[in-house]
Amino acid sequence: MNSNFDWESQYEAGLRKWDKYGPDFIPAWVAEHDLGSPPAVYERLRDVVSSGSFGYHDEDTKLGESFAFWANARNSWKINPELVIPTVTVLQGVAACVEAFSSIGDGILYNTPSYPPFLDLPSHAKRRSVEWPLIKSATGWHYDIESLEKILKDDNGIRILLLCNPHNPTGIVLKEYELAQIVNLCHEHDLILLSDEIHSDFIYKESTHIPTLTIDGADSLTITLTSGAKSFALAGLRCAIAIAGNDLLKEKLLEVPKFLLGGANRMGCEATTAAWETGVTWMDELIHTFDDRRSHLKSRLDEEIPKAKMFLPDSTFLAWIDLSEFNPGDNPAKWLREKTGVACGNGTDFGSGGENHVRFTFGTSLNLLDEMIDRIIKGLT
Repeated sequence: MNSNFDWESQYEAGLRKWDKYGPDFIPAWVAEHDLGSPPAVYERLRDVVSSGSFGYHDEDTKLGESFAFWANARNSWKINPELVIPTVTVLQGVAACVEAFSSIGDGILYNTPSYPPFLDLPSHAKRRSVEWPLIKSATGWHYDIESLEKILKDDNGIRILLLCNPHNPTGIVLKEYELAQIVNLCHEHDLILLSDEIHSDFIYKESTHIPTLTIDGADSLTITLTSGAKSFALAGLRCAIAIAGNDLLKEKLLEVPKFLLGGANRMGCEATTAAWETGVTWMDELIHTFDDRRSHLKSRLDEEIPKAKMFLPDSTFLAWIDLSEFNPGDNPAKWLREKTGVACGNGTDFGSGGENHVRFTFGTSLNLLDEMIDRIIKGLT
């Protein structure tokens, strides 16, 4: 694990995270951590490069077995590897599911604030966007199951419920009883449940990740989507999976045109299987590191700039920071960037509930985290 991260060298590494704003700004805007991958990933990729094996491949067929091992090791979740479908990204898998399980004009329901591409997906697919807002209280962000019941009762044209659990950007984690209520409502209203669980490896000590497909009754209507991209910093290698709850869902999903599914490249498949097969202890250490980072960030903000408010996330390496007391305007990330030189994700890009917020990536070295906090404090006080 690269705990001695040389962040200044990253501006020449050809990474979008570092290139977008350039060397005058420190990036905290994209959900990508800086601590690298398990050692076996580098070894596997070196072997592939040395062999020159860059042609057509079937390495994606190994993803089911390797993820089954990982799911059991992390969450005692036993899956049938035959129900795993390779995709390029989680978003590709979601888009393919929208194509397979809904029709033009159907409603796609999702939480707000939301991962920005989810906001755009329905209109691109000629579906309707339907928002299920999270609620904010003095203790944090929460799911409102009562409002979900009302939304579904009032709109019988909703076909798909898209969950992001753990939630991006707030970092909250659905509890087992909440997931059971959601699954029951999906049965009642004949919905397909898409469960984006890409951040599920980052679970801190006060929380537990419950895979949606472990909930009673979920297997007949749920497709889970995930990847090693967030856990192992592999986003550029383009490899993800969809896990169908049963054979019928898998068959239906595979009816979409082939170019809407699959296509994961050789290096991505090799890196992902190596990480899932060997990375259990490495992941435990990374979670411990990021647990310290989230507490360090919150402690410094609370003590040194209390007008910048955040709830301690239950998951992810993302902080959802409320800058309301500074009146940052319609583009809080730009406002903060110009004042501090720290480039965060813009809260308004996440839809309703994102006003006056920025998303801050704390998945980095302690020295870079402190540098960003120092800049924020200096720029805002």
